[in-house]
Amino acid sequence: MHDADQRLAAAPAEPGPAGERPSVAAARRSGGALIASGQVAARGGELLAEGRVGVDVSLDVARSCARQCARNVLTAVRDELSGDGGLGAVEHVEAVSVWVASAPGFTDQHLVADAATALFTEVFGDDAGRHARVALGVAALPTGSPVEVQATFRLRPEAAP
Repeated sequence: MHDADQRLAAAPAEPGPAGERPSVAAARRSGGALIASGQVAARGGELLAEGRVGVDVSLDVARSCARQCARNVLTAVRDELSGDGGLGAVEHVEAVSVWVASAPGFTDQHLVADAATALFTEVFGDDAGRHARVALGVAALPTGSPVEVQATFRLRPEAAP
């Protein structure tokens, strides 16, 4: 039996107490890719806004939140790549996922996501910043953030492990 199989067999069936946080990386390399965990709309440890877009949060504020989420993604990526040239080690933005906590009937998730896309393009340029994207409306997001952004990057060959 493999070690992972043994650890699974020994793991408790029930989760630990709520609030007991597992180890989750802000960014994780996988071959020539780097995947940044989802980032909420926080600056200086405080959310820019809370609630659902279209009822608690305006479209303009949601767009500011999406841009902040993208900044937080880029900060996590820069920190992960600090020994390899920081953001200069990124060859291309591959994919971006944007979740928008949406009020019923709100259908402008793509306009919220455009603000995150714009920052990636500003930072990496029109070619390297161009990416595939999904923008989804959801009922709620962690900590009450109105927006969360996650992204995948292709690394330059010299930065890949």
